[in-house]
Amino acid sequence: MKVFYRVIATIGYGLLAGIGINSFLTPAKVYSAGVTGLSQLLSSTGTDFLGINIKISTWVLLINLPLIFLSWKKLGKKFTFYSLLAVLSSSFFIRIIPSYKITDNILLASIFGGILTGAGVGFCFRLGFSTGGTDIIILVIQKMTGKSAGQLGFILNGIILVMAGIMYGWEMALYSLISIYATTKVLDLFYIQQYKLTVNIFTKKEKEVVQGLLENNLRGVTVNANLRGGYTNEELSSIVTVISKQELFFIKKVILDIDPDAFVNVQPTIEVMGKFIDKSLI
Repeated sequence: MKVFYRVIATIGYGLLAGIGINSFLTPAKVYSAGVTGLSQLLSSTGTDFLGINIKISTWVLLINLPLIFLSWKKLGKKFTFYSLLAVLSSSFFIRIIPSYKITDNILLASIFGGILTGAGVGFCFRLGFSTGGTDIIILVIQKMTGKSAGQLGFILNGIILVMAGIMYGWEMALYSLISIYATTKVLDLFYIQQYKLTVNIFTKKEKEVVQGLLENNLRGVTVNANLRGGYTNEELSSIVTVISKQELFFIKKVILDIDPDAFVNVQPTIEVMGKFIDKSLI
């Protein structure tokens, strides 16, 4: 059943990306984020300044193919297979959906184009695969080094905005920034896995809780034993673990099944350094 949902997600992503690009962003000369935005920029630059008419869908494929090969080598066949389907789907729908301007309002085009592309990417991320592009590079670096490389996306988007500003005016670059922002915010709504949480568990049943967390393969833990409650003066232990937001439900269930009296403090985590493996995508 999960395979079915993933295939549907790749088709949905391609359809949403095709509508967002061809009906909103491209007619308004507004650019999307990542490789799709780069493909738009290369296509419009070739047509307007070099007399070379290479379609956006072709650029999407050309840029993604070496990245798909890298993914196959470093991130695994299953992840790469669905990512390739997403790339092919977006390229296909961008090619066949006619370029039709739905609105003359550039702000509306920027917002709705960003929303549609962000929703499509979010569906794919939520089901455990990417839509190609810089996501693959970021995940490869993260897997090989354990360090975040999220700034790569910011760099690419910055280059797209600067080039768009130079060639088509800074007003259009600002509209592109609005589109990228809309894409990011909608992606955040779907892809809750990227949010990290620190869970601090205070319990009198240290061994049972630790065993339950490890047996359910829910993350490594750090134990601080021999603590004492200030009010009750009873001995207890503190167990700390860092999780992705989607794992919180399972963590709480394991804890409360073992110790209903446990005190659990959940805090947002801004950054994780070290080998935190994102199981949602790899």
